[in-house]
Amino acid sequence: MSEKKDLLYLIDKIVDSDLFREANYYFRSMKKQPHGGVAHIFYPNVYLQHYAADTFQLFTHEPDNIPYFLSELVEEAYREYLICEVDVEELCWLCFDDDNFWYVGFRLLRPKKEYEKLNNDAPILWSVISSKLRFQDYFEFDHKLLVYALVCYLIKSKIIQIESIAEIRKHEVLKAQHNKYGLSQVNEANFLRQGFIIDERYYLYNIFFDTTIGAAIDDFPYTIKIIKEEIPNRNLFFRCDEKVAVPADKMISTATMDFQKYRGITVDFGDIEKLVKKKEIIVHYDPKHLDKVVMIIKPDRDQAGFSFYHIEVEELWSPEKVRDNFVITNYVHAQYYPDKKVFNHIDFSVNQYTKAIFEEKFRDAVTDTDIPIDKYGDEHYKIWCVESDAIEISTWSKLVCATLDEPFRDLFIEMFSLKID
Repeated sequence: MSEKKDLLYLIDKIVDSDLFREANYYFRSMKKQPHGGVAHIFYPNVYLQHYAADTFQLFTHEPDNIPYFLSELVEEAYREYLICEVDVEELCWLCFDDDNFWYVGFRLLRPKKEYEKLNNDAPILWSVISSKLRFQDYFEFDHKLLVYALVCYLIKSKIIQIESIAEIRKHEVLKAQHNKYGLSQVNEANFLRQGFIIDERYYLYNIFFDTTIGAAIDDFPYTIKIIKEEIPNRNLFFRCDEKVAVPADKMISTATMDFQKYRGITVDFGDIEKLVKKKEIIVHYDPKHLDKVVMIIKPDRDQAGFSFYHIEVEELWSPEKVRDNFVITNYVHAQYYPDKKVFNHIDFSVNQYTKAIFEEKFRDAVTDTDIPIDKYGDEHYKIWCVESDAIEISTWSKLVCATLDEPFRDLFIEMFSLKID
């Protein structure tokens, strides 16, 4: 007996496609919040495990224009649709009788000629849905656009859970010119809100990169703003994944004028030698929510024999907030030269831990043991790096604040108001 090729069959074919995973990851990396909101991250692994992409944003301006990054998937799904026996009414009810997706039907469906005037007075879609009428009696259909709507509905409703950094590495295709950390030099890039253009390619920022802007009129994320304004003579490196890249003339943006406010910070490293002698690991925690920031300072010498310090800052989520069997933490490493009172290198990575190991690490931090911060990390994944001869302490502190997730920013600032005994 042959398998019935109905709507459920088509959905299974779409969701099982490798292209569906790629499209889902692409849209998730765009990180546009529903209804123009700002991302507030209060527990780990949000973008890997718990983020539902609000794809209706694609239909706000040119609803008939299928974005380049979705075109191959839509074509594949449409070819499958043509050999299926899909009930168009069932497809429309699935997609458009939805509080969070009806807008797509409003933008995409074209009323039949006899209902155009009525639709100008009030969208007939509302009447069709509320009165349980037949979509086909009131609308003309472009079936490829219906499939496009279905694909976007599935990206929104069927979250692909990413289980590890290793899974991301498995699928990413790095730009041809990259260093051993997977980073490419992007000094000449044109930075935008959700990505950047270099070599006539538009790359989305990495899924772990915070794209929040610092002011409503900013044209690029706050981290980029700090680097561009405060580190003029620099070498900047970013992770460039071809799987989230398109030709520059095919890019789209769903960014809006949403921004977070960042507190200022003044940091004085004048007594860093005393601090290191007294305590190499500093832990500061929130007694209410139990989140912690750990700073590790390690003395070293460069190839020329000059003394410097590795300064590592990592956020540690309260284990009570961990929902998954692994934990991703943000981690900033820098090199500080006390004689010059400047940094020459800052990089941002994420660390991955199993839940059990993370809980052990968290307890170690509570007791201020001297266990290295990277001892337990299963994966270490670099996102960006900036190098310059003279990066000011204030610039380092701003970049750390912009890179840590929201619950840890004030903790980091408070760390420098503590008296080190």
